[in-house]
Amino acid sequence: MSGGEKLEGIRREMGLLERLISRIPGYRGYKEKELRRESDRLVRMEAVGKLRDAKNALRRSLANPFTAKRLSDEDSWRLNALMSRLDRVVQRLDRAVAGYAGLFDSVKVKEDKLDAVLQHDVGLIEKAEAIRSCAEALAGMELGSGDWRRELESLSLKVDEMDSLIDKRANLLRGLVD
Repeated sequence: MSGGEKLEGIRREMGLLERLISRIPGYRGYKEKELRRESDRLVRMEAVGKLRDAKNALRRSLANPFTAKRLSDEDSWRLNALMSRLDRVVQRLDRAVAGYAGLFDSVKVKEDKLDAVLQHDVGLIEKAEAIRSCAEALAGMELGSGDWRRELESLSLKVDEMDSLIDKRANLLRGLVD
C-alpha cells in the first residue's frame, strides 16, 4: 500500500463531525497535516510489529535449551550479534522522528515532500516483512546446519539493509526541514 493510499484510508475513516469541521477554512489544512502524521506513525508501527515478530520467531527457535546447546560458539555469537542488531533497528524505527511536525512544533516539514517520506516508509514495511519471513524460515531449520548458516547470513544482510533504510529516512527528513 502506498503512502497516499494509507492517507486516503485514514480520510475515509473520519467521522461525520470531522468531515463537517474540515469544511471550516483553515481547519482542513491542519487536519490534513494531522492525518499525515498519523499515517506516518501507523506505517512505522506496522514495520516495528513485523520486526518484533521476527525477533519472537528467533527466540522461539532457541526456546529448547538442549537444541540451543548444539550451536557452536561462533554460531551462537553470530546469532546473538544479529539479535542485538535487530533490537537496535526496532528501537531506532520505533523512536524515529515523525514525518510531519505538529502545529506548535519548532521544526516544520515541507508538505510537498511528505508523500516521498510515506512512500519510503512503505518500503520499510516491505523490508520488515522480508526480515520476518527470513526469521521464520531460519526458526524452522536445524540449528547450526549449512542451510541455517546461509539463512542467518541472509537475515543479517536484511537487518543491515533495514538499518540503512532508517538512515535514509532520517536524511530524507533532514532534507525536508527548512
